Formats: sequence, C-alpha cells, structure tokens
Amino acid sequence: MYQQILYNLGYDGWSIETLSSGWYTAKKENRGLLFWSYQTNQLISQVPIDPEVREWEAFVFCPEGLSSQDLEQPVLKNIQAWFIDLQTGLAFPYPPNPKQKTIDWLLTYLTINNQAHPSYIGTTERDKYFEFFRTNKFVPYVTIILAAINIIVFSLMTLAGGSTNTKNLILFGAKVNELILQGQVWRLFTSMFIHIGFLHLAFNIYALWILGSFSEERFGRWRFLFIYLLSGLAGSVTSFLFTDALSAGASGAIFGILGALVPYSWKNPRLWKSGFGKNLVVIIAINLGIGLIQPQIDIYAHLGGLLIGLAIGFLFP
Repeated sequence: MYQQILYNLGYDGWSIETLSSGWYTAKKENRGLLFWSYQTNQLISQVPIDPEVREWEAFVFCPEGLSSQDLEQPVLKNIQAWFIDLQTGLAFPYPPNPKQKTIDWLLTYLTINNQAHPSYIGTTERDKYFEFFRTNKFVPYVTIILAAINIIVFSLMTLAGGSTNTKNLILFGAKVNELILQGQVWRLFTSMFIHIGFLHLAFNIYALWILGSFSEERFGRWRFLFIYLLSGLAGSVTSFLFTDALSAGASGAIFGILGALVPYSWKNPRLWKSGFGKNLVVIIAINLGIGLIQPQIDIYAHLGGLLIGLAIGFLFP
C-alpha cells in the first residue's frame, strides 16, 4: 500500500529513494518520511537518517496485524513512528502521540492522482487496499438507530413529566415485577429503552456509541442487533428473577456487547495481544464492582446481559 503513497508523494514533488536496507524514503525540504513493511516478530533494520533533514517520521505498515511488543523497536527510539495495523485499520503512534493529523494527511496520498497515473503495485492489490480504506469509513446505522430510540423515548418521558417520575416509568414500560406477573411480559423488552435520569441516559448512550460502532462493524449489523436485543432481554429476565425493584436501562444490552467482544478478541490473537481483550476484562470487572457497592444499580441486569453476550461471542465464528 505504501507504494501507492510513495508514487503520489513523488508526483507531489517529494524525492523518493529505495534503500538496500529495505527502507523507502521520501524527502522534501527539511522533512523526511520513512516507510517499512513489517512482518511478524521482525526486527526492523537500521534507520537511514540523512543529517540534512531535520524532521523525520516513520510509517510502518503491518499487513499481518500488530501486538504491543511490535511497537518496541530499538532503531525507532528517537523517531516518531506510526504503526498501521492493516488487520484493524488502526494507527498506533510510538511514542504515544495524540495528534492524528500526520497519519490523516499521509492517507490522502492513497487517492490523489490515482486516476491519472498508474501505481507501483498491481491493480488487484491496489483495489484491495483502496477497498480496505473505503470499508474503514463504516457508518454504524444500527447503533445510530438504537441510540436515537433511547433518546426519543427519554425526550417523550421528559415532556410527559420526567424520566424519574415513577408513574411515567411505569407508563412507558419499565420493569415492574407485579405487572409482569399479571401478564405484561412486554416490559422485559421495553425496559431496555428507558432511562432513569439524564446521567443514566448519557452514560449508556456514550457506551453504546463507543462499543456499538466497533461491534457493529466487526460482527455485522444483524448479528450486532441480535447481541444487543438478546442481551438486553436477558438482563431484564435476570433482574426479574432476582430483584423486585423497579428497573430500566440499556445496561444489560451494553454489558452483552462487552461480553461478546471478549471472546471475539480472544479468537483474534493479534487483537488480544494488543491488550484490547484484556482491557475489556478490566472494564467489566470495574463496572461489576461498582454495581456491587451501589445499591441503586441493577447488578443482576448487568450480569444477565454479560453472560449472554459471552455465550453469543463464543458461538459466533
């Protein structure tokens, strides 16, 4: 893929050079760019630094994926490096750098001049990489719709008298055990779209957006929706079985997404080694701990959603 970038950089006035060490360089005025194609467990060759160029950055493309150990390359110790994981489409700066403008600028060279000039790489390979970055601009429609439903329901409850009003909560479909036993089983479903107070909504919508966007792309729209709804329903059922308290919220569904992502990460070794899966486990543990010490949190809904999410994650290929 970097061959396409190099070609377009050359067309834009950069001086391109191929070195025997395996590096490609692009130089323009006082700025230099280094390019390397990284293979698993490979030790990167010595960096060819031109003393006349004051500012250097390295871009390491990883077609086989990336683990945290791969970032520790001694030869790049004094250079800002960007490791681009072509398995996930993510870019990891090393040392850490919150500014993504450089990588965004570089990726514009994937498309400029593409129609007027041939690439160094073949059409099939080039199209494959272009397709990768096109699909990386994923729009999580299901996540957006789910978030919109939750916000609309909350807005209607607010207009009707408030989302913390007990009568309103019952009217809109919160989980009330006595009413469910009387035949209103639908409350097990509707309760996952109701939130008690703005903070409850805000936390869950934020979590839904972060986790949902990622999960919807990885699992596919319909599977993601299946995970969300079944986990939310499982959370409601577990809450119904173990507590008589009135409850509502999307937390069971969100814990289900978290649960499904753990086996997904475990089945993808590169993702697990990057620390993604382990971080999920820590997040789950912290949130369950908070639920245990905060009596107003429905820990049973969290556990029910989590267990179903874990099971679905292991069942899905």
